[in-house]
Amino acid sequence: MILSLSGLWISRRWVSAFFGFLLLAGFCAGLLVASLHLETAASGLPAKTLYMTEIEGDITLLEPRGGRMRMTVAPVRIDGLNHRRFDWKVRLSLPGGDDLAVGDRIVASARLFPLRAPSVPGDPDFSRRLYLDGIGATGFVFGHQYRVTRAANAGFLQPLSERIEYLRLAIMGEIDRVLAWPESGIAKALIVGERGDVGEETADDLRKSGLAHLLAISGLHMGLLSGTVFFFLRFGLAAIPVVALRFPIKKWAAIGAMIAGVIYLGLSGASVPTQRAFITLMIVWVALLLDRRAISLRLVAVAALVVLILRPDAVLGPSFQLSFAAVAVLVAFYDGPGRRWFDASGDRTRLFRLWLFFAGLVITGILVTAVTAPIIGFHFGRISMVGVLSNLIAIPVMAFWIMPLIVATLVLMPFGAGALPLWLMKPGLTLLIETAGLAADQAWGLWHVEQFSAVFAAGMMVAIAWVLIWRQNRVVWLGVIPLCIAIAAQILYRPADILVSGDQESWAIRDREADKLILPAGISGFQQSVWMARYGIADHDAGNVVEKCDGAVCRATVGGKRIVVANGLVNPFYACRHADIIVSLKRDMPRDICPSDVTIIDDDLLWWRGGVSVALRPDADPVIETVRETSGTWPWIIIGGRVVK
Repeated sequence: MILSLSGLWISRRWVSAFFGFLLLAGFCAGLLVASLHLETAASGLPAKTLYMTEIEGDITLLEPRGGRMRMTVAPVRIDGLNHRRFDWKVRLSLPGGDDLAVGDRIVASARLFPLRAPSVPGDPDFSRRLYLDGIGATGFVFGHQYRVTRAANAGFLQPLSERIEYLRLAIMGEIDRVLAWPESGIAKALIVGERGDVGEETADDLRKSGLAHLLAISGLHMGLLSGTVFFFLRFGLAAIPVVALRFPIKKWAAIGAMIAGVIYLGLSGASVPTQRAFITLMIVWVALLLDRRAISLRLVAVAALVVLILRPDAVLGPSFQLSFAAVAVLVAFYDGPGRRWFDASGDRTRLFRLWLFFAGLVITGILVTAVTAPIIGFHFGRISMVGVLSNLIAIPVMAFWIMPLIVATLVLMPFGAGALPLWLMKPGLTLLIETAGLAADQAWGLWHVEQFSAVFAAGMMVAIAWVLIWRQNRVVWLGVIPLCIAIAAQILYRPADILVSGDQESWAIRDREADKLILPAGISGFQQSVWMARYGIADHDAGNVVEKCDGAVCRATVGGKRIVVANGLVNPFYACRHADIIVSLKRDMPRDICPSDVTIIDDDLLWWRGGVSVALRPDADPVIETVRETSGTWPWIIIGGRVVK
């Protein structure tokens, strides 16, 4: 770090050298910030399942989940763990839970699980996000086996976080009283960031239609809400001549928008996307207060730096990548040709300006779809092309109908008049749901893609970022280098043909020649959906592509390789003579009974190394990867009942 900073000072007169040292300094600074976050993160996490334990702690968060309640508890005692102090929290699920409140002390009989590593290499790593959110274990309460001690009324001494949670629950209760499902679920997601009651079918329609971004409170929501407050405050102050002519009402309105943003941040649960949007909007309003240019790529860069300093792991998540990719390309466009187009429309007719507005929405949709397609395809296995059209309806409805009524709801609710704007909001929410359903039914609008190389996705993003940054400089052509690296990586990439999860229950064999995905009969619906997305298989094709094996021994031949999968082999000698790859899920296989060219994956490997992926190669040995090798030795990777440090 010191050497890179010294290089910055020495090379300050040479742009190219300075830029190189700047990249090096940024990389070193990122490592330093990430290390500091890890050093201050939780420690002493449970490494084994506690099948029956009693947990005592204080409830810090409640999240309704369609008839169940998910709560976050700060434990003070967990039977079976001899900790004097817990610097991590526990996330528990229980039926009902409507009688609970934030701040209550709960004593519950529960089953507690350690953080679970990815099932196989390349699967989503949910444990990393939980760990860095301060969650050290998850589990569920046995029925209604819990006791609650009500929190004392602390008045002004009550923690702010508890007050906010009380307010969020009160708003959700008012929404349920006024609106019916599914509109109530969408309203909760938009107002308080609670997506548990949206419903799986509605959420899936929103994803397929390219409208899933409406459920995550991010830049769109924060910008529309604070922009609405800014507009009405400035409009109201401008209507008072004695104020408008003597005072800087534009800056006053900006301060009001900032306050509204702070309130919305708290009510929405302050998730990482919301924090990122809040930081970006605050920079915009501060720039306005300082009479500086607010919208530029420098704004995007500053917002990204602030977010990464506060939460460096965000860069690995799709939310950060999608948001900043979309924002960067839109700022670059509307700071160039887009600005010239709209600036030239001031003296045109209203009809022309209306046409230009919808043309801008189409161009925005095309740009965002193009720049985010590699990210969405890599993380989710599908790309919504119909989103360009569905957003033509959804964005104006959000901007001119729903978001102003959300502002009115939050303003009027303390006075007991929040029901009216919620009632007026209902048709707009219904229109969003019907638009999502109609767009999701268009099979042509959803492209399913098999998971591609991470190097390809990263190289494409680097190339796009380089072009955006240097678009007015001759060095823009250097963006061809990461583009070529990305294309070469994808050409050489060989996706996995066999997946065996670390829980020793689920497995998958992909036969591309026969277009079949072979799965065990007892696989969970969630794991099946994850692997179908990984292989680019659409839900409506599952009946033709997915093949279930319910036998004690399952066999398949893929790429000339004979594969056997079983919980335990009665005659392993026979399997060695008639198989090239043997997967023994529950038992160890003696290594000296099979020829050297037979690949063995058994209980011993899965227990100590985690899930396995196997890529078959013609006329060569299979390439085997394990979760331990690909995920590393981070403190949230718990395999075999231990954390390797």
